[in-house]
Amino acid sequence: MKDSLNALMTEVIAVASERRCAYLMLKDDPFFGRLPSGSDQEAIQFAFAAGEAAAQKVITQHGRSPEGIACSLQVRVTRTDAAISAGKAVLFSEYSDRPPAVTIYTRSVEEANRLIRDNGLAEALGLDDVTPVHLAHELYHHLEAKKLTEGTSGYRIPTLSWGPIRLRTGLPSLGEIAADRFALVVLGLQVPPRAIQFITIHYHNQEYAWQLLEELKRFPA
Repeated sequence: MKDSLNALMTEVIAVASERRCAYLMLKDDPFFGRLPSGSDQEAIQFAFAAGEAAAQKVITQHGRSPEGIACSLQVRVTRTDAAISAGKAVLFSEYSDRPPAVTIYTRSVEEANRLIRDNGLAEALGLDDVTPVHLAHELYHHLEAKKLTEGTSGYRIPTLSWGPIRLRTGLPSLGEIAADRFALVVLGLQVPPRAIQFITIHYHNQEYAWQLLEELKRFPA
């Protein structure tokens, strides 16, 4: 059936390259419209390199277990079943740096895990629990926040020119793209983190999930 989650995920897994998923995040950046023409792939590659470098360093020093990495970095991991509103988005996790902590929102995680289990998607996705994916993603934000990795702040774009004054800013989405690359490399994922989230998107809004898939297909692979 066209509207089924299995039908959607079959198509998503087939077309959702890491680069296409990165474009989904980049296009939603508040400064996307100021990105110089033709530099979108350069920006994405910069974020990929940042996430890759951080992942390789962490794997060497702390291994591949997100829980173990959090422990080594002294990042507290807490879980809550509190209902969190984040507009149209479903919130799975959140990082705060004072003190360093990652919160896992168990309602969202358990919902995604149930959908994976009930629809027999574990083999296709290569996982049956999304917790490590979200924890690893947030740990990258810790590395950036504490300057334990070079990160993506070095990529700047012009936002205002006024006489001799030239103002530049970073792209917030690059940190998200880098965090997904970090999670993918550390965990050896077979499906990009952003693609996995289509499961929850479909559950809450089937029409939007299919629209997002069509948008994904239009990006360079």
